[in-house]
Amino acid sequence: MRVSATGERRQLEPLPYDGVLSVTVGTVLWFVGLVVMLPFWDDLRDAGHLWLIATAAVGSVLGLAGIWSTTRRRNRLRQRVPPAHDSQA
Repeated sequence: MRVSATGERRQLEPLPYDGVLSVTVGTVLWFVGLVVMLPFWDDLRDAGHLWLIATAAVGSVLGLAGIWSTTRRRNRLRQRVPPAHDSQA
């Protein structure tokens, strides 16, 4: 329940957005960052910045988990809620 400024209570509705696309784009960006940094492994290690590669690798793996999670959520929502039909004549 959400209470508005006027004091009326309204039921919150889920956003019409499942998040799969944004999580997928973020995962691809993490993976591209990882691939771009791999040739500079020695330079990053010498500079003490090897953690950048680890961060990109973890971001990629967590992104895959996020894709799996948001895809499952999207599929559950599609099964539970029938699509809205516009009945405008």
